[in-house]
Amino acid sequence: MKLLLSGANGLLGSAILNEAARRSFGADAFMRRQAWDTPVGRLPELLAGHDWFIHCAANTNVEQCETDPSACYRDNLLLTEMLARAAHAASMRFVLVSSTGVYGTASDEPYREYDAVAPTTHHHRSKVLAEQAVLALHPDNLVIRTGWLFGGAAANPKNFVARRLEEARAAAISGTVLRSNAEQWGVPSYVGDVAARLLDLAAAGHAGVFNCVDGGRASRFDYVQEIVRLAGLPVEVQPIAADAFGRKARVSHNEMAENWKAQQLGFAPMPDWRESLGEYVASLLAKMA
Repeated sequence: MKLLLSGANGLLGSAILNEAARRSFGADAFMRRQAWDTPVGRLPELLAGHDWFIHCAANTNVEQCETDPSACYRDNLLLTEMLARAAHAASMRFVLVSSTGVYGTASDEPYREYDAVAPTTHHHRSKVLAEQAVLALHPDNLVIRTGWLFGGAAANPKNFVARRLEEARAAAISGTVLRSNAEQWGVPSYVGDVAARLLDLAAAGHAGVFNCVDGGRASRFDYVQEIVRLAGLPVEVQPIAADAFGRKARVSHNEMAENWKAQQLGFAPMPDWRESLGEYVASLLAKMA
């Protein structure tokens, strides 16, 4: 299998490249600017020679998407449509990485793939529209819904765990506390676990929408508290309400999901988030020492 990958420098993209190399798959990076700089009619030539296009690149700034929706839909919908059509013309299958945030606020329990989507933000609405465009283009295309990703290099500014470790170390020195949202729930998921499952699904020829998250569930407060505990830092984490953050985006209180389709198809459960987080924090602390 030979892959072409957008967002290759991101948390998940870099993990997919590593997992592809481990499996001896060919994998090349595709830069977003290539799509904008190339006439639409020539995009298929740019993508040719690969079996799959995995689209990880996205505008993930949920707050900024509320203040600049035009940029949000350009990055998450229009670009996806262009690339998916070019991949189809080049006889490639297409994988879109989407979000468990698309399900909205209908339930307090983990969502399954057959649950209706009801996005509450421009970011998540742009992902729903992108999903629809990808799946309408070809029935063999694949949509992966994931969220609360952790992993990757500590220097990546979007590395949630590394940033919380920095805050916890600063709090330990200053004798202050950390505060975290106790009302929003999701499933912290290690990018290595998600990358492996994504490639398993692609290699097996599966199509349609699949949730792809680690096992278990957590509030943001639980998540941050576990990071601090694993780091062995004497810092108190206090639960606070969601509205204390004054966010512009009405992000759902529940981004939990379960991998129902993969389970029905006989795939093994993905690791519990605490297990993967423990291994990742240990490796991160060794590098940040």
